[in-house]
Amino acid sequence: MMHLIEIQRYLQLGVGLLWTITYILIIAKGFHDRVAGVPLPALCANFMWEAIFSFVFPQESLQQAINIVWFGLDFIIVLQFILYTKTQTLFNMKWTAFLFGLALSCSLILGITFEFEDFLGKYSAFANNLMMSLLFVRMVLTRGVLGQSLTIAYTKMTGTLLASVAGYFLFPDSVLLFITYLFTFVLDVAYIILIRQSTVKIMKTKSVIRV
Repeated sequence: MMHLIEIQRYLQLGVGLLWTITYILIIAKGFHDRVAGVPLPALCANFMWEAIFSFVFPQESLQQAINIVWFGLDFIIVLQFILYTKTQTLFNMKWTAFLFGLALSCSLILGITFEFEDFLGKYSAFANNLMMSLLFVRMVLTRGVLGQSLTIAYTKMTGTLLASVAGYFLFPDSVLLFITYLFTFVLDVAYIILIRQSTVKIMKTKSVIRV
């Protein structure tokens, strides 16, 4: 029987690989559609979590390497947000929202870290996963599949599911974390369904136009 540590390591590698692929697909689709593919609150929270747990409270070597790769990819998505986001009011509102999001995210992540003595970042990470899944559902409901794709939805869900399984192996007694695993998975399934429905609708519309 495979040792638990080996299983955990394979799960860690799987999460790192799948979320790296997800980020790359989001970046590619973002450049194609000229949008930021991650909602601003989730982008700020991701960016700050990766910065904090890469450079302030670094993880063990493999996870730190993964975090740094994610940080670099998120930096590209930040640039896409700055480049492509248009506001109805002053240009400075974009910067105000972004900087406020970073400050709020940094404060909450550090607050959770010290309050729960969670220097692995597990509570803030899975809370961020839940928020991201909720915001991705909202994103497809408000702007359709712009900046999104079914492939992104599947890799995002699979990567997050592997992270949840890894989290359960490490912290099986945490009720709070289990709640985040459960509702994140439900939202990710809903996101896939919505993306699929929107994609089919677009394909049918294009077929009618061609006829």
